[in-house]
Parts: sequence; C-alpha cells; structure tokens
Amino acid sequence: MPDEGKMKIKTKLMLNVWISLLITVLIAISLSWSFLEVYRTNRNENLVNKIQKTAFERIVLRDDYLLNREERAGIQWHLKSEALLKLLETAAKSFSSAEDKLLLQEARKNFDATFASFSSIIERGKREARRAKSRLIFDEVGTRQIGQVFLKAYALMDIINRLQESTVREKTKAQNRALLLIIILFAGGGIAIIVNSTSLNRTVAKRLTALKQEVEIIGSGKLEYQIPVIGDDELTDLAKVMNETVAKLNQSYTSVNNLQMEISERKKLEEALKEQAQLLHISPLSITVHDESGVFMYANDQTFAMHGYTKEEFMSLNLHQLDVPESESLISERMKRIAEKGEALFEVCHIRKDGSSLPLEVYAKKADWFGRPALLSIAKDITDRKRAEAEIIKLNEELEQRIAQRTAELSTKTADLERINKVFVDRELRMRELKERVAELEAKITEIK
Repeated sequence: MPDEGKMKIKTKLMLNVWISLLITVLIAISLSWSFLEVYRTNRNENLVNKIQKTAFERIVLRDDYLLNREERAGIQWHLKSEALLKLLETAAKSFSSAEDKLLLQEARKNFDATFASFSSIIERGKREARRAKSRLIFDEVGTRQIGQVFLKAYALMDIINRLQESTVREKTKAQNRALLLIIILFAGGGIAIIVNSTSLNRTVAKRLTALKQEVEIIGSGKLEYQIPVIGDDELTDLAKVMNETVAKLNQSYTSVNNLQMEISERKKLEEALKEQAQLLHISPLSITVHDESGVFMYANDQTFAMHGYTKEEFMSLNLHQLDVPESESLISERMKRIAEKGEALFEVCHIRKDGSSLPLEVYAKKADWFGRPALLSIAKDITDRKRAEAEIIKLNEELEQRIAQRTAELSTKTADLERINKVFVDRELRMRELKERVAELEAKITEIK
C-alpha cells in the first residue's frame, strides 16, 4: 500500500473542507428558517400594535360622541370599527397557535357586542336629534347599555394586550431557538474539525518538524544539502520538490535567468495585489486605512462616491476634517477604545463636499499597513435608518400631543358636569330647608288657633 500515507493526509484535509461546507450549508438553512420565524413573529407583533392603536382610537371617538353628541364622531367611530374588524380578520388568518386563536375569538365576540350596542346608541341619538331635542337623555336601560359597552371595550383592550404579550413571547422564543441552533452547529462543527485536525497533526507533526530543521539548514546557505526522502506521501513529494528547487537554485544562483524569474514572480504578486485592490474598490461599503493621527493611506471608490470627493481631494484630507464637530470631539476616545480592545463599533457623522451630513456606522480595527501600524475602517451609510428613526420619533410626539389634547378636553367636560351636579345638589338642600320652615310655621299657626 504505497499511497496509504498520502491518501490519509489528503482524506483528512478534505474531511475538514466537507465539514466546513456542511456547517456553512446548515447555518444558511438555519438562518433562513430563523429569518422566516422572526419575520412571522415581527409581522404578528406589528399587526397586534395596529389593532391596539385602532382599538384605542375607537374608544376615544366613542367617548367624544358620548360627550359632544357630534355626528362626525359617530361616523369616524364606524370607520374605525370597520378598520378594527378587518385587522381582527387578518389576525385570525395570520396567527397559528391555539392560544392566540382563542384570544382572537374572544376579541371578536367583544367587538361584535360593543359594535351592536354602541351602533344602537348612535341610531337613538340620530332619532333624538331629528326630534330637535337639545340633549340625549338615557333611561335606566340606556345607562346599562352604555355600561355594557364600556365593559366589553375594556375586555377587548385586555385581550389585545394579552395577545401582544403572546406575540412578544413567540418572538423571543423564535430568536432563542435560532441562536441555540447556530451555537450547536458551530460547536459541533468546531469539535469535529478540532478532532480531525488533532489527529492529522499527530500524524505529520514529527515529519514536519524534521522537514523544518532540514529547510533551516538550507536557509543557512548550504545549497548543496539534500533533504532525506522518506516514505511516499505529500511530505515526500514536498521534499523531492524542495530538493529539485534547491538544486536549480544552486546551479543558477547568480545567473540572469534567476533574476528574470524573480522579476516574473514579483509581477505576478503585483497583479494579485491589484486584483485584491479591485475587489476592495467595488465593495458597496466604504473602506479606509488611516494612521492614529487621521492621515489616510488608502480609501476605496465607494468612499469617494459617498463623500462626493475625487480621489486626490479625499486623500489630501484628514479624518478630523471629515467629522462634524460632535463626532470630531470623540475621535480621541474612540482611538483609546480601539487601542485597548483592538476594535470598536460606533456611529459618526461626516461632512460631504457639498456640506451635507453623512451619518455612518463604522467598524474599526487595528491593522498593519505595509509594516506601519494603522486602523482599518469599514463604514455603512445609515442615512435611511436615521431618517426612519426621526420619522418614528415625530409620529410618537404627534400621538402624545393628540392624547394630551383629548385628555384636556375630557377634563374640561368632567369639570362642567361636576359644576352642574353641585348646582342641583345645592338647590335640593335649599328646598329641604324651605320645606322645614314651612312646616314649622304651619305648626305655630295651629297652636295659635
């Protein structure tokens, strides 16, 4: 079996490759599955948030109608009810767990109850308005009906809140399952590779050590030395090739041919470096290399395009000139963090050539640039993300203002009702006092007679 050693080394090396490939495929599959699970839970969470918001706006419109008896509020309440019904129907199709479906069924029952009861109240208000009455007076049945509307509405909001808690739990579970699966794949694959690599290392470690010693002898200048050829595997082939190379090098050490070969190899290396540089230039991310003082030593084409400068203009700038004052003041702190940990992830804001702002997310790492200490930075434009965050903040502020305004209006109406009630109570007390005085006078008149 002359090729046993050779096949053994090759097989183990290929085994590592196949294990790595398998882990990559499994991770890709698990990430796809995890993305679908997280996407589904995010979709359900957003849907529940819409339901919660619509239900709250529906309650506000209901209270507005009861306080002001405006037809506009009644119409808007009906529109919100239709929107809430569509959202509940969509949720019934989207949610799959038995618990969520049961909650949605209960929510639908409470919705139907509030819709039917409050619709009848609105219809009654329309009839009273046609009779030209100034206020809608509720009898005992109507009061109970309104009470049922409030109870069912609160029950509906409680169910929606429970449904939101359920979606959050499902989302957390999906993320945890995905993380656990990836950890298991990485750990299992890593252990398999380590075991196989350890076995391979034990097989060839002694021969590599011996081969290293032989190469050191040749490297000391003894070009006439020949490495002993033992066995018939990859290391044997390597020893033969090295012996042949050393022999040729010994024969043409000072020849012009040797010089030409060296030039050829250097050109190949330069071409390889150009190809690697080209790959960096076509990257969709900004890639730069600069020293600790902020002097740029390299930047790819995407960097020039993002900042609006030509290559010559950008390379003549310093990092401190690109940062807005708020970001520029933090450069020393970031440099210290990178020096301590070797890398850092942070956000900055640069100034484009036209004066506009360029928000970036930057990953910086210590590197060596042709023997010089440097910092490698990879940056991503986060303008769209910042714009979206600003829009969300704006919407939240508008919603808070609307809630505050509605709360103030409700407080005013409540104060008016309390003042009217106090007037009626004072009047009743005065009437009782007057009746008591009349009774006393009647008693005195009777005594006189």
